[in-house]
Amino acid sequence: MMKKLLLLLIFLVPFLGKSQDIEQFLLAGTEDASKLTENYVRPVAKGFMYGLNNGWYSTARTHKKLGFDITFVANLAKVPGKDEMFKFVESDYSNITLANGSSDIQTLMGGNNNATLQASIDAGGGTYNLANFSIPDGIGSDLPMNAVPTATLQVGVGIPVIDADLKLRYLPKVGSSDLEVGMFGIGIQKSLTKILKIDKTPVDVSALIAYTKLTSEYDIQGDSGFDGSGQLMEFTTNAYTIQAIASVNLKLIEFYGAVGYNTAKMDVDIKGTYELEYTDVNSGTTVASETLVDPVSVDFKASGVRATIGTRLNMAFFKIFADYTIQEYNTITAGIAFSFR
Repeated sequence: MMKKLLLLLIFLVPFLGKSQDIEQFLLAGTEDASKLTENYVRPVAKGFMYGLNNGWYSTARTHKKLGFDITFVANLAKVPGKDEMFKFVESDYSNITLANGSSDIQTLMGGNNNATLQASIDAGGGTYNLANFSIPDGIGSDLPMNAVPTATLQVGVGIPVIDADLKLRYLPKVGSSDLEVGMFGIGIQKSLTKILKIDKTPVDVSALIAYTKLTSEYDIQGDSGFDGSGQLMEFTTNAYTIQAIASVNLKLIEFYGAVGYNTAKMDVDIKGTYELEYTDVNSGTTVASETLVDPVSVDFKASGVRATIGTRLNMAFFKIFADYTIQEYNTITAGIAFSFR
């Protein structure tokens, strides 16, 4: 039950559910497996990073003395059509060729694949065909708007001395026997309203700087198709954002907007030892064997300017808000907050 709760909380389901399919890429060797993994999962990684940088605010106002809020945020980062597929270029790989099907391969956030790849090896003075494997189908059609979902829970506390809010996201590294997840995020939203001498108006202005780190370990040993030990997938994501925010408070309803910049990095590693036997598909004989150690390590980066516009409904201490962010992966954010000024 805890595992399912954590998966729903951070929405790693799209990635983890394909871990066994991705593991078959190891037949192509570490270099080719890393490259193929990178191409296949890139849109999920980028959408996840953009989502983590959203949802830090729903107003430019900061809390008064002893004020605080508890906020739950959900995001949908829309994958651009150009990232739903990638072109398989044989010259980019050492041990993989296209056996049949289209060279336009659907990514994890795309649709169904009809491509079959062939892994080969040079051993004993000859070239041997080891296996034909299909690229796993994408799951884009199974997700709302073909978008990568993320979610966070955060707390904001007013610091009246500096007229700012301290914002925290925290999830201790907990989980089940095969999944551990941890999250830490911190942000400072500094009010500029008094400095700009507009504190007597319904307009508020503030600046935000924030950082989120999410780590997870997923044990794939039990579902692995290869003998070995310590087999797991590790994810480490670091996301940063800096933004200028403005809002207009009309009591029951509030409008807000922001401009800023994001940068983020995700590291994905397949670790452990993997005992591979290379068997020629024509003769059925084993032509070579190899032990791979920590075979895949890829990193993804996302950065760029962003602009947000949104609205919030204020019902005493209960708030409902939604906004839209224009960035490389345009993102819809919605949430609820219990806020006490």
